[in-house]
Amino acid sequence: MKAFMQRTTWITWVTFLEAIRQRFFAFLIVLGGAMVLSSVAFRFMDFGHGELKFVADFGFGGMFLFGSVLGVVMTAQLFFSEIDNRTALTLLAKPVSRAEFLLGKFFGTWLVLAIFVFVLSGLLGAVLWSRSIELNELAEKMGRLAPEFSPGGLVAFALLQWLRLGVVIAIVLTIASGARTFLYAVVVGALAVVAGQLQWIAQDVLLKPEGSVWYRGVLWVTSRLLPNLEQFNIGDALVLDPTSVPANAVVQVAISGLIYMVAFLMLGTALFRRREI
Repeated sequence: MKAFMQRTTWITWVTFLEAIRQRFFAFLIVLGGAMVLSSVAFRFMDFGHGELKFVADFGFGGMFLFGSVLGVVMTAQLFFSEIDNRTALTLLAKPVSRAEFLLGKFFGTWLVLAIFVFVLSGLLGAVLWSRSIELNELAEKMGRLAPEFSPGGLVAFALLQWLRLGVVIAIVLTIASGARTFLYAVVVGALAVVAGQLQWIAQDVLLKPEGSVWYRGVLWVTSRLLPNLEQFNIGDALVLDPTSVPANAVVQVAISGLIYMVAFLMLGTALFRRREI
């Protein structure tokens, strides 16, 4: 077990260094940061709660958009670069199992996305905090209700966002483990992310009260094959109105994400073991 952890940690570190040196990562983190900071342009408009909600939604949306692009493309690229350059064959010829290889790729990419998420969350937190102070002063002068900003809620949401991107990475690795080309893994991975985001809409449309038990059962099972990524979108509530979020909501979402992440990694490992390199 100790040797398993040491080899996985080594592959994780190598993957992390390879990923963080890529220009694609630097480009997206700069682009995401610019998008978050661009919300400052709306400071001259006094929207009260509405303004902070807009800034929060704008920042959270950009974080997931660019984070998903980074997760899908970088994960597939790091995986297929090892396959195409035959370095995976060299590694696996040594006492490195395919499970260790896949887990190392996962954790290395996930660490890079941790930097991405927490850098953008820090920028967004600075924008929300500075604007909330100004709005609080203005609210006191005008006798209005001051908007609320919760730093703890922002940290909780950043952790959930990182977990959601971990689920995305696990899905892409599972697809890449059975795919033959980088392009196929990227396209199908992106479609899986979109399907996960829109899953709740399909459930609302297809799940009818008058439907038969079999119909509802089949729909329930098929809707669980992909995670509902929309359930992670509770950022504005956690940051601006934490009392409106049930105490166990964050825990339930986190457990759901962890289950899907582990399940897809196990499926990806099973597929990778059958793959010819």
